[in-house]
Amino acid sequence: MISHQTLLKELLKLPKFTAILASTLAALSAAICAIGLLGTAAWLISSAALQTPLAMLTLAITGVRAFGIGRAIFRYLERYLSHKLAFHSFTTLQLFLYDRAIAALPLREGLTAQGQWLQALSAKCSILRDFYLRGLLPPLINLLLLLAIITALYPLVGTIALLLLPLFLLHLLLPYWTAGLLTPVASTYRTLLSDSISGHDELCAAGSWASFLPHLDQQANALNLQQQQESAYDYRIDFLLQLLDAFVFLLLLASLAQAVLIDSSLSFLDLSVWLMILLAQLQELQLLAAAARTIQQSQQAAQAVLVQPSPLPAVKSTQHTDQSNSLLSVQQLFFGYQPEIPILRGLSFGIAPGQHTAIVGDSGSGKTTLAGLLCGFWPMDSGSIHLTGQLSANLQTAFLFTGTIRDNFQRLIPAISDAAICHCLKVSQLAHWLAAQPAGLDTPLMANAQNLSGGQRNRLLTALALAKPGELLILDEPTAGLDKKTASALLTELLDELDRQQRTLLLITHDSPAAAKMKQVIHL
Repeated sequence: MISHQTLLKELLKLPKFTAILASTLAALSAAICAIGLLGTAAWLISSAALQTPLAMLTLAITGVRAFGIGRAIFRYLERYLSHKLAFHSFTTLQLFLYDRAIAALPLREGLTAQGQWLQALSAKCSILRDFYLRGLLPPLINLLLLLAIITALYPLVGTIALLLLPLFLLHLLLPYWTAGLLTPVASTYRTLLSDSISGHDELCAAGSWASFLPHLDQQANALNLQQQQESAYDYRIDFLLQLLDAFVFLLLLASLAQAVLIDSSLSFLDLSVWLMILLAQLQELQLLAAAARTIQQSQQAAQAVLVQPSPLPAVKSTQHTDQSNSLLSVQQLFFGYQPEIPILRGLSFGIAPGQHTAIVGDSGSGKTTLAGLLCGFWPMDSGSIHLTGQLSANLQTAFLFTGTIRDNFQRLIPAISDAAICHCLKVSQLAHWLAAQPAGLDTPLMANAQNLSGGQRNRLLTALALAKPGELLILDEPTAGLDKKTASALLTELLDELDRQQRTLLLITHDSPAAAKMKQVIHL
């Protein structure tokens, strides 16, 4: 768990120091005006009852107006500066989050786990945004105000004034310590709910949906019960703090009354002013419980967002043969999305330059997983992969962006020419389709090319992979959704093009005729 000191250090790095200082000064000025307004109003009411000269009352009325206007101005300024501080830091956090996602994705556990991880990071990032608004400023402002009040009260009531300091600490530390005592069940419920949605068809087909629902209801009830317990717990803590506030207030009031009645060091007019100042300050202390819970939640969120994960263990490499004549060499490769369920076990093979190779096997045998490992998506559990040169790839999870056909090619290769794009589309058997489009290369694509058929989308992805330079070209089921004639023409022209460019194809396929065109076939 990240320490409180590390949390502050990391979060205070995000904004500029001047932004924090400006927000603090605006919030402090607003709080001083609020307390000054009540104190001046108390003096004005009490003085009017004692028939104070009109000149003095006019001065007090001016003070009330000044503090009232100042409170509104500084409160608005504090809201503006603190929100600007929070959202600037939120932007920085989001950019940091995107960098982490780029480095970590795709996750081994699949798309569902990937979505849950991204949602968790995004939610925790929002929690950290609130740290500046609700976690940082209230304790800082309260501490500064309390020190000023204690300094003014100490000559009047003595050591009793120091009780405000432990009261401040209790308001801050007691909710912080008790915020995480209850066992969270929200993550368990979200996981179960996600499983029920993604596996609904399988559960219905197996006749298990009816028996699964009570389990889901049980977790929902457990989550509801936990939330009720947390609310009741927070209520008891807040009630206890209010009792402590009342106790300290009565002690201070008794000490001030003694200074009026016995010591005569204070007047009744001064007593009324101090009464309102203390009530205003105790009202400010009520903000500390929420601030403490925000800090505790921010500490938990920072563990996932700010702290870099531990480095992956070093991959165990095995000794392998001379690779001087190999384009790709895989030796004793072991990998599994879960350690106890290996998918690839001791896989070894080699591909020489120009040795077009097919990877075939039943569904679930690890063909696409192998392609992901070759692309560097995940670290191997053990073994070695040695590649001479670069690769380009088209995997099943490839994405096409909203825009035109030309836009998608230029995202991949900014300097590509229209002629090169058309040539890649011709090799991928899309020339006739492109000729029928009035806009040509400016033909618009919806998100992930939803306005194309499955076969057209696969061929467009093949053209994109072919356009990217690289000695090794990896294609994952490029003939899926194509008739036999188109699939055969695609592979024939693709192999001729790769031979001309002195590139090598690694084909992942279920298509036996396609595999038969390769110089090497590897069965998984």
